[in-house]
This record gives sequence, C-alpha cells and structure tokens, in this order.
Amino acid sequence: MAIISSCAGPYTIENSGNTVNLSEDDVFEVVLQGNSSTGYTWQVMPYDETVLSQVGDVQYTPKDDKIGSGGTYNYKFKTMADGETDLVIVYKRRFEEPTRDDKKFEMKIVVGTMGRILEE
Repeated sequence: MAIISSCAGPYTIENSGNTVNLSEDDVFEVVLQGNSSTGYTWQVMPYDETVLSQVGDVQYTPKDDKIGSGGTYNYKFKTMADGETDLVIVYKRRFEEPTRDDKKFEMKIVVGTMGRILEE
C-alpha cells in the first residue's frame, strides 16, 4: 500500500489502493475511464459522510463524438472533518450487487491530525 501525503489529485485507477492524507476542507477529484454505452457505470459505495462529501453529481465526458466511445467519469469530493474513511467506487451495472470480481477504485482518505498519527 502506498501513502500519498497532502496531494489533492486528480486520482485515477493507478492510485487505487493508496492512502491519502488531506486537511479539512480539501477538494479532490477522482477521474476514471469507462464506457456509458455498455450499461456499466462507476458507482460510489457508502462511506463516512462526516469525513467526506461528494461535491455535485458525477460528470461523464465522452472521449469523442463516435457512438459507443468510452470516456471519463469525474467525481469531486470535499473533506469535512478529521477522521478517516474508505472511498470505494465500483464499475458495474446499476441493477447488480457488488461482487469481489468487480473492477474497483479504492482509497483510504485520512483527514487532519489522524493522518500525521498514522504516518508515525
């Protein structure tokens, strides 16, 4: 597991599995590749909303104007208070329950003094 300290992204699938240490009121972005025409979409799983809040709705940007082209899903989050939470975003169809085999973006978010304590 890699630790990224005080870096506010944007984070991509390459950052999955990392821990990030942020301050209260930091805003960061997660950008994930996907294809909305396949029925699959990135979906944010429940997290501790006292520590983290999603800012606005996800924004999907197609790579080009061709039908069936992939694109990027852009999520923005803001840290709310000291603490930690796991941010998990799963690539699946909306009507399916998450499984172990789903493609996932996972990141531990540590806000405030707890991040400095965990690093020691």
